[in-house]
Amino acid sequence: MIRSIHALGLLLVIFVLAVVGCGRRQAPSTPSAHEIQEFTSAVNDGDAAIVDRLLSAKPGLVNVRLESGKTAVAVAREKGDSDMEDVLKRHGGHE
Repeated sequence: MIRSIHALGLLLVIFVLAVVGCGRRQAPSTPSAHEIQEFTSAVNDGDAAIVDRLLSAKPGLVNVRLESGKTAVAVAREKGDSDMEDVLKRHGGHE
């Protein structure tokens, strides 16, 4: 009887962890105006290394609309900057 109670308790704990999610990561926070400005400047300057670093820290930046209303991928494509376009697409960027 005691073993079955312990087994039920263990099953309950496993069920709760499965439903609630043990160690679930929180969604990335929304980028701040400063982060968007920094990202926009790096895209416009063609600095793929900075863009890569920013996107690693803030994945939500990848598809923000720049001042032109275009995504960074669209801007990179228009400029013919294939390195920038590759970095952006690697981080999930699209037009």
